[in-house]
Amino acid sequence: MTLIADGRGPASTNPALSVAGIGELVSSADPDHTLVCYGLGSCVALSAWDPRVRAAAMAHFMLPSGAGGGPPVKFVDEGFDRLLAALRAVGGSSARAEFKAAGGASMLAVMAGALDIGRRNAQAVEARLAGAGLRLAASDLGGSAGRTVQLAVGNGRLLIKSVSGTKTL
Repeated sequence: MTLIADGRGPASTNPALSVAGIGELVSSADPDHTLVCYGLGSCVALSAWDPRVRAAAMAHFMLPSGAGGGPPVKFVDEGFDRLLAALRAVGGSSARAEFKAAGGASMLAVMAGALDIGRRNAQAVEARLAGAGLRLAASDLGGSAGRTVQLAVGNGRLLIKSVSGTKTL
């Protein structure tokens, strides 16, 4: 698996690394490829990996809902179907896919109430999956720390890095 710090320079110069910025999605069917979302705070990364064909897609959702415009997956409600379409475009199937999510942190104590975007993002992702008859295979949602996630297309392993350490889903 290609990691962020692989000795070849910045991630943007690594052809085996695709980065989903805020409101963006990435996909691949190359088993040597890694999909990345950097700096998730209240944002949620949702990955879909099809183990049969080793194809994957990952979205970096910013908000639970909103009115059009902006990046393709800025909003969970509008971007979820685009994530599934991206998986299909690289030969994957949502029916076979393993879905994993990370992020949704409450970054500011003042936001812990009804305006807690992180919690609302996580709930929106779970609701969209349930509405499509799908479910999370694993997740690392909530808390108060930011995260960076890397999805290895070859084996579906989701590596999560935060200030408290590194773990694998």
